[in-house]
Amino acid sequence: MLKGTTANGETSGPGTTVGVNVALSGTLKDQNDIHIYGLIDGEVISERTVTVGKTAQVKGPVRGNIVTIAGVVRGSIDAAEKLELLDSAKIFGSISTKDLVIHSGAIFVGKCTMPSDFDESGEPVATDEEAVPVHVETTASESDTSEELASADTGEADLKPEEE
Repeated sequence: MLKGTTANGETSGPGTTVGVNVALSGTLKDQNDIHIYGLIDGEVISERTVTVGKTAQVKGPVRGNIVTIAGVVRGSIDAAEKLELLDSAKIFGSISTKDLVIHSGAIFVGKCTMPSDFDESGEPVATDEEAVPVHVETTASESDTSEELASADTGEADLKPEEE
């Protein structure tokens, strides 16, 4: 087993930090976390988190599982799980993520894509082949009080597969 490698083959370690006085050109790729405080002219890729600090400037695409931006990014951002733009962030490019947080003061100029489990009409989309459509029948009638209706909406419903 290589030093820094766990029993299941994953790498461990501190990741990569680009200091305030560092300027890199090219692709920066790490399986662990990446923290940027300097200048990057090129692609940034991590299988975990990417943090672009307040003093950082990135010109190129950024890709990671969780991405937090406090500096400037001129390029696309693809955050598989979550993208957070802090109040000092300036983004000029398209972004794609499942979970987006934009703090007041952040600047975002571009296009946003958020994949979800719903189609454009708001209907749920089956995410695996074995998904079964479900029809919900509540036991509350129109003459029931609002308290009874509220309790019916909190889970006291009979779930039955839809008949095709």
